[in-house]
Amino acid sequence: MATSRQQHAALPLIFAFFLGLMVTAFIGVGVYTFFPDELQAYDKEIRLLWDNQQMILEGRGAEGLTEDEEALVASLKEQLRETEAEKEQIRQAWARTTSIILVVLATLVMGTSFIFADRIRVIGNGLLLGGVFTMLYGTGWILASGASQARFWVMAFALIVTLSLGYARFGRKRAEKQAPGGSTTVAGELAERVNELERRLKAASDAMGQS
Repeated sequence: MATSRQQHAALPLIFAFFLGLMVTAFIGVGVYTFFPDELQAYDKEIRLLWDNQQMILEGRGAEGLTEDEEALVASLKEQLRETEAEKEQIRQAWARTTSIILVVLATLVMGTSFIFADRIRVIGNGLLLGGVFTMLYGTGWILASGASQARFWVMAFALIVTLSLGYARFGRKRAEKQAPGGSTTVAGELAERVNELERRLKAASDAMGQS
């Protein structure tokens, strides 16, 4: 019986975790589909420059390069360096933009989880996990975007959103339970127990007085 109950209790956790992974994968695929990195053109150009350079160097062999060939090789090396630098700039800019998009979408998903938090808890938990995973995915991209102020601000925004939503989801409910007039406050429970003990003592005293 205990094993059956444990399995039944574990199913919502497994489903919520799986839903979180699916949400993260869906968002990641969607962002990459509609906002690709566009670096393949640079890869082709770099490969072409490299092949041309190697073809010139291997073609002359032991005979050595002529002045024109040396100038051409130097030109190819310079073009290769500039293309690689431009590719890196494009990659970093794409990583920053992708990170911002992912963090914003993660915030929306985590906010949406509040809708299902009290109605369908397992879906709410799954969406919350999906938002957390997506937030981690987005912050990973901003770390790969190079040193810049944008990286700091994106990380700060992600931290503020995480703390705010975490408090709204967990801290506020706990505060409401511990507020005066709440149904499960510790002070309220102690006061109720003291009152009950006083009533019992008074009833016992009245009973002894009547006897």
